[in-house]
Amino acid sequence: MSIQEILIIKNGSQSYGISTVDINQIARVPMLMPLPLRPSGVRGLCAISGSIVTMVDMNLLLDMGEVDYDNEKTRLLSLNNDFSSSALLVSEVYNTVKIQDDNMDYLNKEDDSIIAIYKYKDSLIQIVSLEILFSKINKVEIEPKEIKNGKTKLEVTKEEDALRFLIFSMANEKYGLNIDFLREIILADIEYTNIAGSSDEVLGLITLRDELIIVIDLRKYYGFATKDGYKNRILIASHKGKKIGLLVDEIVDIKNYVSKNIEYMSDSFEDNKIAGVIHDSNSLISFFDENVLQNLFEINEVFIDEENLEEKFIDSADCVTEVIVFKLSGKEYAFDVENVAEIIDILDSTKVAYTDDLIDGIINIRGQIVPIVSLFKKLNIQMKIDEDFKIIICNVNELKIGFIVDSVSDILRVKEDEIREQDDEFFTNILHLNNGKRLVLSMDIDKIISNKDL
Repeated sequence: MSIQEILIIKNGSQSYGISTVDINQIARVPMLMPLPLRPSGVRGLCAISGSIVTMVDMNLLLDMGEVDYDNEKTRLLSLNNDFSSSALLVSEVYNTVKIQDDNMDYLNKEDDSIIAIYKYKDSLIQIVSLEILFSKINKVEIEPKEIKNGKTKLEVTKEEDALRFLIFSMANEKYGLNIDFLREIILADIEYTNIAGSSDEVLGLITLRDELIIVIDLRKYYGFATKDGYKNRILIASHKGKKIGLLVDEIVDIKNYVSKNIEYMSDSFEDNKIAGVIHDSNSLISFFDENVLQNLFEINEVFIDEENLEEKFIDSADCVTEVIVFKLSGKEYAFDVENVAEIIDILDSTKVAYTDDLIDGIINIRGQIVPIVSLFKKLNIQMKIDEDFKIIICNVNELKIGFIVDSVSDILRVKEDEIREQDDEFFTNILHLNNGKRLVLSMDIDKIISNKDL
């Protein structure tokens, strides 16, 4: 195919030319989001004109040192046609030149990115074929389009028009807690320090990372019968710097509700125990927010004797770590809680061209692009994703990375004598819980996503 016009790219003493037919626009380099498990030649993701594209380094594909991302002369070329899902990072843009056929010498080298030499003034311009150049990337053969992860696509409501709630049950009734006031969830099977003179619903004090927290049985607070079980959980809620533990029967879900489906009640409604109701399909879910939490703090803070707090501490010296337990294909694994940023419902993801096969796609969380790494593929586990799956968002080397899991089971404090070291490619420890009756493999995220891949 005859080339009519080229854009000249400078790289030190070398000059390269790209057909302007393949170039959409030239832009200054936008913010780069590094991509885990990226193949050689790919620098990461970036946003151009509202679209997320793969940033490809021209120098790396030509077996040279990578383009200096911070140099003021560096430019990003957004591309057309088959290359529109990518953008080319180049060292310097020089000029566009109309081609004179007499000065063009086409080469006959199979699979060579340099397909011609053009004589321009006193320079020789090496003409690059983007098709051959991009073929050097060990890419995943996909269409850059939205895919479904087993969940029916719903109309997405703008986040500012919706609130997010943790839904839990008590005596078969559903309740909601605004997620903004939830700090963590822990197992209810924990020791309490009794508080003399406290009301019946106060279970006692616990220590969570050396912080004293009062725990009340929310079921008793609402007048429900209590039934202890392995699904019982304690919600650690906070408001204005104060924390309180709320014992509930079971965690049901985490969901977004648009404002029109959230109805607030008067301040006197049910002795200030309910803030309002959520209209969820054909049912109503009672919920509470900061006013209800404030009432709980005011009622129960009088039971804490500030002068004797030190005597009430539960000895937690042997608790060396805290983990979040999840399931993959029915088997339990764990991440260190410190690495986990949040847990969300599974979302539709978008595949990105030129990414490793272990990258399921990318999702958008509050304007931040988060890549989804497949633990199933990494561990060679058969996967059939459904709408009940969750995504655990982790902090990895200053990046946020998501992992799809079957479900999240618990957040547990682990004692030193419950940990057995494991010499494995992906796992650091085996957790022997419940006196060794429950074995959980603790994953090392740095091994799952090694530094060389970031």
